[in-house]
Amino acid sequence: MGGSESKPNPSEPDVDGFQTTKINVGMTCEGCAGAVKRILNKVDGIEEVNTDVGSKTVLVKSKGITPDKMLEPLMKWSESSGKSVDLPATQ
Repeated sequence: MGGSESKPNPSEPDVDGFQTTKINVGMTCEGCAGAVKRILNKVDGIEEVNTDVGSKTVLVKSKGITPDKMLEPLMKWSESSGKSVDLPATQ
């Protein structure tokens, strides 16, 4: 089964101790993407947030924070916006 070179696992540590977490978010426009970035950038431990509206995914580079802690503020946004938020199933 070896490592995948194309996409990171939902929570895969890299060389400098950071991990990259993929989150599925039902973003439909750049406004949604901006809101997701603003929300996640307020969370301690998150270093970088990259959104892709086309694939409806967010890649979060973080250190010392679990994916569940990342989801907490996004779930509040999801409830008010009606957008879906979840972690992809690991393969």
